[in-house]
Amino acid sequence: MLIGTATSAYQVEGNNKWADWWYFERKGDLPYRSGKSCDQYHFYEKDIKIMKSLGFNAYRFSIEFSRIYPSKGKLNREAIEHYRKLVDLLRKNEIEPIVTLWHYTLPKWFYDLGGFERAENTAYFESYVEKIINAGIDAKYFLTMNEPVNYATQGYLMGEYPPFKRSPLAFRRVLVNLIDVNDRTYSMLKKHGYTVSFTNAMYGFKYPKIAYPFYKVTDYTLNWWFLKRAKFDFVGINYYRAINPVSFRQHGKGEMNWTIYPQGLYYLISKAYSLFKKPVMITENGFASSDDRERSKFITSHFKYIEEAMRKGIPVIGYLYWSFIDNFEWTYGYTKHFGLVSFDKKTMERHVRRSAFTLKRIADKYRGI
Repeated sequence: MLIGTATSAYQVEGNNKWADWWYFERKGDLPYRSGKSCDQYHFYEKDIKIMKSLGFNAYRFSIEFSRIYPSKGKLNREAIEHYRKLVDLLRKNEIEPIVTLWHYTLPKWFYDLGGFERAENTAYFESYVEKIINAGIDAKYFLTMNEPVNYATQGYLMGEYPPFKRSPLAFRRVLVNLIDVNDRTYSMLKKHGYTVSFTNAMYGFKYPKIAYPFYKVTDYTLNWWFLKRAKFDFVGINYYRAINPVSFRQHGKGEMNWTIYPQGLYYLISKAYSLFKKPVMITENGFASSDDRERSKFITSHFKYIEEAMRKGIPVIGYLYWSFIDNFEWTYGYTKHFGLVSFDKKTMERHVRRSAFTLKRIADKYRGI
């Protein structure tokens, strides 16, 4: 079983100056600036050494689209080589690389062309994917994209992420185009023998009877609509919290003030397997808190339900905690602490939190299973 952690390029690499987010941070349309973050672009060797010491055998990371193509038609071969070296070092340390091809941020030039709101822009993304494939990156698992429904919701309904729109029509158009992007990318990767999926931001629901119809529709829209239309080899579940459940026992809500509902993960795993009869990977599951004991409790309480699903015969092939290290948490900046590892913003020195050893014990237990 794969046990490890997850990050995304923009949130940990630092200085992704060619991305749409970087532009809007400096324009003042976003509340925080990402800056150097934890500078994993230059400190990845140190971070992989920490992963190895903790016994993790998987690491999910993303390739930054805007680094590969900083301007239209201009390929950055040095960036491609960087990611190839990253993967090779993970392999050398017996850590399975799980590669996300797109995690929220877009090259600024691609954004200026309309991003994924325009179907014809799919060709630019296909060219990017083709270059990654041709680079010979030694990975078994590829994720085409991260949380497409959440991306469309935040950017085209809520107006909190670029392009800051509130348009149901644009929201629908982006989702339809992203299904096409996923399916085209899936086909490209499958020709080369990769195992392919995407990640889904999924939520636990425990509806009061009086509001059942509303929550049933919300559950379907957020959790299952995209999955029922797109191609994938396994179900990638990003799970953090529940939405307006009826009362139940829970531990602290943490820095995000989210309703923590571990049993909801069991529901999602079970329903996903019932619907699709495909393996499940927990591609994100995390807790932001300054109380490391609460983080440990979060991990163990959620993994208990993963084990219950496995006892029922459901193939859960991996668990990736979000996040390996404290990072730039989008519109929250550096105010939220999800990491098993913290870092000093001046020296970039890493500090392993005790909760990392909670996940280490799980990794030790399931190594080779």
